[in-house]
Amino acid sequence: MFAIPKQIPVKVLLSLFYIIFISLSSHLAVAQSSITFATGGSIDLNNTQPFYHIPVSLQWKPFPGSQNPFMVEINYYIPFKRTGSGLAYSANPALPQQVNLKETISPYLLAISAGGSFYLFTTKQGNKFFLNLLLGYCNQNFKVMYLNYDKANYEVLNPDVNKNKCSFVFSFAGVYNFHLLQRDLQLKLNLQTPLLLSIGRYPLSYKFVAPLSLTFGYNLYYNKIK
Repeated sequence: MFAIPKQIPVKVLLSLFYIIFISLSSHLAVAQSSITFATGGSIDLNNTQPFYHIPVSLQWKPFPGSQNPFMVEINYYIPFKRTGSGLAYSANPALPQQVNLKETISPYLLAISAGGSFYLFTTKQGNKFFLNLLLGYCNQNFKVMYLNYDKANYEVLNPDVNKNKCSFVFSFAGVYNFHLLQRDLQLKLNLQTPLLLSIGRYPLSYKFVAPLSLTFGYNLYYNKIK
């Protein structure tokens, strides 16, 4: 749904990101070095039956100053198990020819990204809005289990299988930095989508995850510019 078609070269995507990065840099406000810890919830937009996660995010803006929008972000997505069913068949005439098995799928995601955090505007209360544009590398590790599966007597035809693959990812986020009870807080809506990635083999009941996450966190500022 959100994966970019294979025929688009990686060089073209990187060039496009670089152009956007440079063009927006001229519209930055004064920045501060900061580390942000955040968590929340996410829903997958790339599967008809979506996956749900608890994202845990660490964001680092190392350079102060209006000409340094660079940032690094690490996101780990803790999955909720998605349940389904699968049919298993037996050639043993003494057993039922088919049974319905309960299936669980747990996709674990770890993404490391870098890019820019671009200032948009400030409210009258001093709260700030930013746009984050990031390119990164993501590992998606799918764990599949069939419960009470008697492998000696039954076989699942075309079963879902474990997958552990890495891909480039692109993410963009709307970020709201605000103050509440003397705290520097952050609310972020982020979409991350895999690039140039396919499952392969026969069709499975899942695709790679494109999480849309809403997180709430705390900004720890240092190297403040007055």
